[in-house]
Amino acid sequence: MIKGIRNLKIRLKLYILIGVALLGMFIIGGVSFSLMGQMNEMASDISTSWLPSIDTARGLEATLSNVRMNELGYLTAISDDVEESSLQYLQKEKGDMDTLLASYGALIDDEERDFYNNAMNFWTQYSEADEKIIALAKQGSREEARAILEGECVDLYNSLNGVFQDIITYNTEGSKTATEESFSLYRTATYLMVAVIIAIILVGVFFSFVIIRLIKAPISEIQNAAIKMAEGDLDVEISYTSKDELGVLAEQVRRLLHKLQLIIDDENKFLAKMAEGDFTVDSICEEEYTGGFHPLLVSFRGITEKLNDTMLQISQSSSRVAGEAEQVSNGSQALAQGATEQASSVQELAATINGISDQVNQNAENAQQANATAGSFSGKMNVSNEKMQQLIEAMGEISQCSSEISKIIKTIEDIAFQTNILALNAAVEAARAGEAGKGFAVVADEVRSLAGKSAEASKNTSVLIENSLKAVENGTQIADDTAQSLLEAVNDVNEMTGIIGQISEASTDQAHSISQIMMGIDQISNVVQTNSATAEESAAASEELSSQSQLMKGLVERFQLKDLV
Repeated sequence: MIKGIRNLKIRLKLYILIGVALLGMFIIGGVSFSLMGQMNEMASDISTSWLPSIDTARGLEATLSNVRMNELGYLTAISDDVEESSLQYLQKEKGDMDTLLASYGALIDDEERDFYNNAMNFWTQYSEADEKIIALAKQGSREEARAILEGECVDLYNSLNGVFQDIITYNTEGSKTATEESFSLYRTATYLMVAVIIAIILVGVFFSFVIIRLIKAPISEIQNAAIKMAEGDLDVEISYTSKDELGVLAEQVRRLLHKLQLIIDDENKFLAKMAEGDFTVDSICEEEYTGGFHPLLVSFRGITEKLNDTMLQISQSSSRVAGEAEQVSNGSQALAQGATEQASSVQELAATINGISDQVNQNAENAQQANATAGSFSGKMNVSNEKMQQLIEAMGEISQCSSEISKIIKTIEDIAFQTNILALNAAVEAARAGEAGKGFAVVADEVRSLAGKSAEASKNTSVLIENSLKAVENGTQIADDTAQSLLEAVNDVNEMTGIIGQISEASTDQAHSISQIMMGIDQISNVVQTNSATAEESAAASEELSSQSQLMKGLVERFQLKDLV
């Protein structure tokens, strides 16, 4: 199998790796979707059946308790308005019971059918007993109605609560069981996913190792050969053979090495002959100079032709150089005399400009110092302006906080008012209770007294806060006026700083310009002095040039040259 993979194209090898990865992802995805679907079904069952049933049963318990409270309130009402209100609340709670029982009936399964039937049976009996209580109360037989409420209704109430507790217990245990099954499925899914991932990783690692090894080995061999070639070592061997792209590349590199060896040997012979002074040499393997190597052969042949022509021209020109050298010597002497006079004039001009430069530099330094002082003052003014802005913001925040405190005091007043009303209601109920409510009446009086004190304190605090707000507004106005004055002063200082900065910049530019002039004059002085020395040296060199030209002619005659056509 490895040998078969070795002869595949690199693209197909990479396709194999990608295929293994995609297959693994497909398997993981399929398993994940399947297990997630099962877990979703369990979670849906918990959220749509078990938990709603528990919530409904608890709602039934609370509503049944409200029914009992309103029945008692109806029988103990001290006025027609209270009696009518209690009756309305009672009818509403009974309607809520019917609605909740209907909701629970839509959620139950076959195992919960008995709970539902029992609840409906007890509630029907309770509703009938309640109607008797209302009828007796309307007829004036409140004691008989109360006997039914405290007798038959209590038994039915306890029976209904028992059914509701059974419903809660049943659904709680079912929800717990479903949750445990979901956790068990989750653990199974986790183990299965880990096993699948490990298997896919092992297969992927195996194929990756095989393919990387099949690609890396020839690349390393070709890379080592290329490194040796780059270092000038052409005595290398590449043993890799294959039908893939790397095999083709290895074969082409071997051909390139052979061609380079032949061409370099030929060029070495070329250069050796030229080093011996023989410009009649030519290539002995012209057929190897193909493609991009052909210009190399053309260039070497061009070099030999150009050197041959150059040597012939040098030989012919050397005889003419000696005659012109004497004329160059005479001209150099006259040039040296003029350059000496120019150097003296340039030195006097440089001394004058140097004095001007010192004065301009002093002015520039003074302007920079003034600019720095103005900038420092401007920075301090900006800091003062920022502090004033922060003061204004702080006073605004104080005003806002005072407004918030006013809202809080308003809330305290409302609470005191409501507490007073509650205390009044409590006193009424205590009076209704007779001797049993005397202690409660005392507490109600204390609560009403405390509510009055809270209202009085909140009013006094409100007055103080209003006075504080007025003081804050006055302080804010004064701070705004001060900030405006500081801002105007900052603007004036910034304008003055800008003018001084322009003066400093102009002085600096003048000093820089004069420095440039001084540099130019120094360069002119150096050039003049250099020209003077060069002219004197040229006169001496021209004499030497004549003798060297004769020597050069003798050296050129040592080369084997082709005759010009």
